[in-house]
Amino acid sequence: MSSTKQDGKCKFGRKCKFSHDPTTACSLFLSRKNCPKGADCYFAHSQQPHSSSTQTPRPLQKTRVTPATLDPDYEARFRKWTFLIPRNNHHSPNITTFFDIGWDLLASSDTSGQQRLIKKLASEEGLNMIKTLVETVDDAQEDDEALSLFTGSVVPFLQILTYRNVASSLILEHPLDTIYNFLYGPGGRRGAMVFRFTARALSLAVVTSDNDIKRISSLNPCVAALQRLIDLNQGAQLQQEFLPIVETMSACVEPDNILPESRRCLDKIRLRLGLGSLIPSAAKAKPSPTGKAYFAISYDLPGELSANGPRHDNDHEDIDDIQILPTAEEINSTRLEYLPFNNTLNGHLTGLPALLDRQFRLLREDAIGGLRDAVRRETERLTKGSLAAVRSISNTERTYVHEDLRLQRWEVDRRKGIQLVVDFEQPLHIAQKGETARKDWWESSRRLQPTSLVCIVTSLGQTIFCLVCDPEPTAPVKRRHPPRNEHEAQAAAAEEKAAEAEFQRRKIEMPSLHKQNNRAAVMLTIVETTWQHVAWISRHLVKSRSLTRMSLVEFPGVLLPSFQPTLKALQSMSKSLDLPFTEYLAPEVLQEGIVEVAPPLYTQQRSFAFDLGPIAKGSPLKLSTNQPFDRAVFNSNTTLDRAQQSAVLHALTNSLALIQGPPGTGKSYTGVSIIKALLHNREAGKIGPIICVCYTNHALDQLLEHLVEDGIKQVVRIGGRSKSELLKNINLRDLAQEIQLTRDEGQEKYQLYQQLNSSIDEIEGLLKGLNALGSEESLKSYLMQTWPSHHKQLFESVELEDGFKLVTYEKDVVGRWLQGAMSTVTRDLPASALHQMALNEMSATERQRVYSGWIEERANQLAMELDNALEPYTETRVELDKYYQEQQRRALSEAYIVGVTTSGLAKNLDVLRRLRSKVMVCEEAGEVLEAHTLTALLPSVEHAILIGDHQQLRPQVKDYHLCHDNPRGKHLALDISLFERLVSPAHDTKLPPLPFSRLKIQRRMHPSIAELIRRTLYVDLEDDATVCEYPAVDGMRDRLFWLTHNNREDGADPTQAQSDSKSNSFEVSMVSALASHLVRQGTYAAEDIAILTPYVRQLQNLRRSLGGMFEVVMSDRDIEALEEQETFKDARPAPPPSTVRKITLANALRIATVDNFQGEEAKIIILSFVRSNAEGKCGFLKTSNRINVALSRARHGMYIIGDPRTASSVPMWAEIIGLLEAQGNIGPTLSLCCPRHSEDLIEVSTPDEFAILSPEGGSKLYIELFVASNGANGANLAVTTHAPSPAVIPVIPNAKSSMANAILLAADLSAHATTAARLLVMVQSPAHYAANLAKSNASIPTATDAATSLVYLARRDVHRRAHTDIVKCLVRFPVIESHVLCDAPSVSCAAISAHPMVDYYEALTYAEIDLDEDPCIFPTCGHVITRANLDQHMEMKEYYRYGLDGAGREVITAAKVTSAPLSVTVQKTCPACRAPIQNIHRYGRIARRAWIDEATKKFIVWANSSFVPMAARMTEVEGQFQSDVAGAGDRELQKRLKVHVVAPLSLEGSIDSQVRKIYNLTKSSKRYKDAFRLHTRIDDFLSRVDEREQPFSRIYDLVQDAKRHRGVEGSMVWTPGVLQTRNRLLATVLLIRCEYTIVANFLMTSKGTGAQIKVDFKKHQDACESLIEDSKFRKQPSIQVEGHLYWARFLCLQRGASEAVPDGSPALLSAREHLQTARDICHMHPGQTAGIISEVEDVEKALRDSTFYTSVTNEEKAAVYAAMASDFRGTGHWYYCENGHPFTVGECGMPMQTSRCPQCGAAVGGERHHAVEGVRRAADMDEQFGRLHV
Repeated sequence: MSSTKQDGKCKFGRKCKFSHDPTTACSLFLSRKNCPKGADCYFAHSQQPHSSSTQTPRPLQKTRVTPATLDPDYEARFRKWTFLIPRNNHHSPNITTFFDIGWDLLASSDTSGQQRLIKKLASEEGLNMIKTLVETVDDAQEDDEALSLFTGSVVPFLQILTYRNVASSLILEHPLDTIYNFLYGPGGRRGAMVFRFTARALSLAVVTSDNDIKRISSLNPCVAALQRLIDLNQGAQLQQEFLPIVETMSACVEPDNILPESRRCLDKIRLRLGLGSLIPSAAKAKPSPTGKAYFAISYDLPGELSANGPRHDNDHEDIDDIQILPTAEEINSTRLEYLPFNNTLNGHLTGLPALLDRQFRLLREDAIGGLRDAVRRETERLTKGSLAAVRSISNTERTYVHEDLRLQRWEVDRRKGIQLVVDFEQPLHIAQKGETARKDWWESSRRLQPTSLVCIVTSLGQTIFCLVCDPEPTAPVKRRHPPRNEHEAQAAAAEEKAAEAEFQRRKIEMPSLHKQNNRAAVMLTIVETTWQHVAWISRHLVKSRSLTRMSLVEFPGVLLPSFQPTLKALQSMSKSLDLPFTEYLAPEVLQEGIVEVAPPLYTQQRSFAFDLGPIAKGSPLKLSTNQPFDRAVFNSNTTLDRAQQSAVLHALTNSLALIQGPPGTGKSYTGVSIIKALLHNREAGKIGPIICVCYTNHALDQLLEHLVEDGIKQVVRIGGRSKSELLKNINLRDLAQEIQLTRDEGQEKYQLYQQLNSSIDEIEGLLKGLNALGSEESLKSYLMQTWPSHHKQLFESVELEDGFKLVTYEKDVVGRWLQGAMSTVTRDLPASALHQMALNEMSATERQRVYSGWIEERANQLAMELDNALEPYTETRVELDKYYQEQQRRALSEAYIVGVTTSGLAKNLDVLRRLRSKVMVCEEAGEVLEAHTLTALLPSVEHAILIGDHQQLRPQVKDYHLCHDNPRGKHLALDISLFERLVSPAHDTKLPPLPFSRLKIQRRMHPSIAELIRRTLYVDLEDDATVCEYPAVDGMRDRLFWLTHNNREDGADPTQAQSDSKSNSFEVSMVSALASHLVRQGTYAAEDIAILTPYVRQLQNLRRSLGGMFEVVMSDRDIEALEEQETFKDARPAPPPSTVRKITLANALRIATVDNFQGEEAKIIILSFVRSNAEGKCGFLKTSNRINVALSRARHGMYIIGDPRTASSVPMWAEIIGLLEAQGNIGPTLSLCCPRHSEDLIEVSTPDEFAILSPEGGSKLYIELFVASNGANGANLAVTTHAPSPAVIPVIPNAKSSMANAILLAADLSAHATTAARLLVMVQSPAHYAANLAKSNASIPTATDAATSLVYLARRDVHRRAHTDIVKCLVRFPVIESHVLCDAPSVSCAAISAHPMVDYYEALTYAEIDLDEDPCIFPTCGHVITRANLDQHMEMKEYYRYGLDGAGREVITAAKVTSAPLSVTVQKTCPACRAPIQNIHRYGRIARRAWIDEATKKFIVWANSSFVPMAARMTEVEGQFQSDVAGAGDRELQKRLKVHVVAPLSLEGSIDSQVRKIYNLTKSSKRYKDAFRLHTRIDDFLSRVDEREQPFSRIYDLVQDAKRHRGVEGSMVWTPGVLQTRNRLLATVLLIRCEYTIVANFLMTSKGTGAQIKVDFKKHQDACESLIEDSKFRKQPSIQVEGHLYWARFLCLQRGASEAVPDGSPALLSAREHLQTARDICHMHPGQTAGIISEVEDVEKALRDSTFYTSVTNEEKAAVYAAMASDFRGTGHWYYCENGHPFTVGECGMPMQTSRCPQCGAAVGGERHHAVEGVRRAADMDEQFGRLHV
């Protein structure tokens, strides 16, 4: 009982579940100053009782109270409580005080305190106190005495056991079981005595009490404790003493809705004990129908019930005895499995057991039926040696067979348990390929992935199912606590060293599928480990010389976790029979008519009513299950339609609520509204977390996202396959890790890990023995223990008759003995007689028999020992898992919403059952298998809401023989969901339907589309007003059309024999053309168009066809199906996926199979029917469910492409075709149109006609030819034609103008125009053609301005997309000069009053200029611009010199000299539309110069991005040389160098020859391999950044070559300064550095070997001098310093290797001069040489000491390389220094402080963001390379 403060208030405050209102006082609170129920109390905790009629109840609020606040003196009180336990038998304990204080402690403590108390109670001392209590109770006691004992001792004791946090804890499960088992006692006598007394006391309490408090506070814990006692002890079902106890307790419960929990517990107890209903139910059962005829058919029942006996060793009448995976006998059995029909009258069970039995057997058959058959066929192949069977298995059963399997060895992993390494033949087609190719093939084929299910099959009939596991070993765990002394430290160090060595061994020997060309290896773990399996495998390891033929059968796509947890849950439920709603799901008594469903149990409490505020716009609207409800008020205050309102009310008032939601009616919206209402009333109903169950992860993500977006808090998602970013932070896996364990839990977990390590050590030792089973040492040890006489004869000296001893020293004693038999006589002796014979007297056959017996006995012995060792290991693993599950439970207990898939629920069933959730909501219930729904109905659920549509897709099953649509499977009907069975039960089941609510108003489909399913399935489906306002489909005449054809479906896939999947090539092409046409309209976004097909093979072909044009979007389930489809090819690698070209998001397409598109929608649906055959077989689309889904996904338009004659064989399709024919929406041609010219139709019937008749998405192209006459005939001629583009413009014979202008106009551009005409200058000749592609978009804002007749004119440019005022279309910019609304009248002469603008500076039109004075130029974009305008725009005077001709006009006289490098800031574009100015010879020099500059910039970026990684790698190589200890390769090098002790090694001559010599000597060293590999990489880079390879240089060479070939005189002037040399200089330094590192470390390695090495580094120093001169000329001070340093470094090496450089020599003096020069440069340029001065000092020291010196990049130099990389990441703006070096500064635009160029040191910026003279902005690099990443 909850203790109270001294002020008399309940210490749980507002957390108390009883009202603290004085209307009803808690009698226990008044009498004892505390309430044992605490937060669960229903009554007021006040000092004085008050009348309930004078006060108004106040709303309950929840306040979280910390344990410290509850009771700060807990430790003292706990010790005081433990002191009540007597220390000897002389002291009589006070039982009442003990349990009363114990209950107070429990109710006021936190999790840790509760665990301590329960564990203490489960200890020996605590059990003695319980025993004392049991001995105190007596049936002969007086009533008052019995009541006192009951309320003072028994009730507190039972309240402790049933306290919510205690009963649901996984950590306390074992202590509680200990207490209950002790309480049950021998034969149940102790438990019967206690609860008989309890039942009597309860009846007295009810009679004597004038208040309901005694029944509420006493009955609930008593009944809950009795239920758990009976659940834990199956023997209680046979004890007659418990029957009257249940009857007495049931009499204490009246159907007045006060004690719903007690009634529910008693129902479960009666079900366990086999009793009938003893308590009147709220839903009265009607009598069963009588007088109906029935004919019984006999069944071949399961197990011993079968007339022919059990079918095999796994055939049982009780499903709890059936193994999930098939046994060897089951696999080889020829009898059909027992599969119960949906009519249970002929089965061996009835009611709930029959329901669970049926679901288990059918689900198991669907899961393992194919596996069983495939393994049986492979067994027959191995037995009979048939190769045909392999191909049959591989293709028919969708399995792989890996032949010539060999069992290699056992392994053990700390986390993964025991593992088995096997290998098999590498597939022939990859055996000869390289390792990389084999790796790629295995990865792309997705074979033998971790968690894949496989089976070891042998020619002896042995079958062992295994899982593929990740071969990566688990790293050893570091010691948590420091050692306490030196001895412990040494032991710990040795242990860690051994563990690390074992870890490294396992990594080296880790199996791989691709490393060996002839064998592929894999790691397995046995699904169900038995000692028989272990023994058999051990006897057949490779070392055991077994000749048994074996294969590994793989079942790709079969995941054991997808069905094993559900099947195990059904087995558990068959034992506990704790499924709620049994009276509706599996009634024992059949009823007529629709069943009346009772309201949820929690709503039957007094004065409970739902507050509908959250879904009634906040109005205080109450819904009670026993009071009338005002629907009018609800309707006026909610956004739900009337059907949705009815569904919500139905869901809230029915304990088992069913809601059918036809397509588009808002099932999800209704479900969210229901959940909101439930959450708002969660405190009043104490419903706990709401379990939201969905079939798919996608559906679950959608539901939870809706809830989170609506502001719902405390949402938790179970499962790691969520794709939602919104739900990323509420995954249970992450939340559980934030829950801290208590101190006791942490200690216990540590102890469990210690036990686990001990078990692992023991298992590891046994596995070593099993791995070496056939070894001589193992056999010797075994014979010494078991057959000492045999051991003596084989391995010990034998005394001969002549007194000599025969001593055996040779190896392989056993092998020699097996082969050394002299006698060939075979005697049929028993094993016992053979063991008595002398070994040397046995024949060869007898020796082999004895040897095999030894191996088998040894294997069995070790296997049984291993089995014994595995038991504590498994138990420890289970206990450790409980701690993680307990963390999950605590996290979930604080949740409001728990989202989980059906498979995830089965996996986490043990945790979810402990939440005591009362509400479960299942979305898409029509798609969920009944078995999965049953497992989701947790025992605590009082309210289940199933939302779905049984007329859409049914649950997916693998075996078609189990489907309802299969005539043979109709009586099995595994694919009938629980939702469908309850709403529309099968006729032969005789079950009545349950009431359900149907949504009726759809908001998805246009009425014409909705009519298809309204006429056939949903006669009362209504359309919302919004769907009538949908716009027409752009580019199409009809929004709904069936394009008919008679092109037959494709034949079978030759790479996949007997495949069920189909395809149709014609439909693939037609769908692709139609999709392309729709996309070109420019109206539809990514999610607006979807292509559906019923077949995966057609989906595969569609992806390949569309992948080159669009970005293809697919669901995860479709991708998995495609991967599976592509995987099953005849032993060939899976083809690479089609390359998907990423284009604009508007051109993305969603393609999907019909089955994976339920719940989705799109504006436009294209359905590929696929099937077209003479037999009229529709395949998948023959079922009304799948047809319903296919036809109900479209919103605006739907287009079906298929053969109607094939479809007409299905009645529903025939009705739909008739409807379409009546509306004219079916035919052999599809009508395309322009949205603005709907009367001009384009009829297409083949894919090619789309490209011919509608190349631009249906637009009509109008061409006008304007001819301006200069007066010869006195008329202007306008000719209008109507034709697709490109178009031929007829020659105008009378045209005499100096220029003709051909203009192509796009008159219908609602989808952006993609074609425009080329506008050409045609001097003194007519226009012959017009054709070119447009590049950009624009619009016409005022198309009617200055227009005559039907010709409209737009007079100004618009640079953004917009709709025109009247024309109502979108066009491309530049602005189209003229716009024709319709065909212009055919006239011979028409005057055009205006012309396009051609002079953008003076705003002159084409008609206003003199073409002779200022000719026009027509760029490729289609605009007309005067030459003067374009010359000025192109900045011609920057590139050419101008003068005056004889007429005084300005003309070009000569070209200017080459401009500065990188001076062209941007490529010139058209001033009207910004299209590039190209292919105009007048501006060719400018355009090409821009291209050269752009190529140079790209070269700079590439060079830097390549150099930085090499510099970083160089640093790593240097670090390896300095830090690594000499390895085996280095020791081999030292051996080779010792040869040169006599014959000196010469490192002289060229650099290449020196490097080659060192390479030949160091091939075996990995460190040198890395260095030489980097040397080759640097050398290659250096050749690619040479000046001769740069764009300027290559173009110069090309020009010179062209001049030579054409004989052109003259010279091309250019300056080498335009070339980029920094990267070549940097690469040169890096190459010298790499060579120096190799040589220096080689010389260091040779030291101590005595080798004589002659060195001469003159060539190296020459390279350094060249670098110095070049960098000095290029103004690169840092590189210049590097050259000086390496010159001196090579001299240091030479001094250290020989005495050829004495002190005072010229070479030494030169080195000192180089170092002094380097020091001077560092002082002159400190910014560019930061950090290098320290290297100068290091080299000076090495030069003085004559020591070897190896360079290491200092931090400053590393920072320089990092800065080089960051300079090209767009973090600032680009500039050029006065020497032309590019650099960047921050976002401000210029430096804040005086700065210098990072390359040459030239000043680049001053204070206040101002640049110094000579610095210019590199806008081109800002724009084009600012976002490039290195």
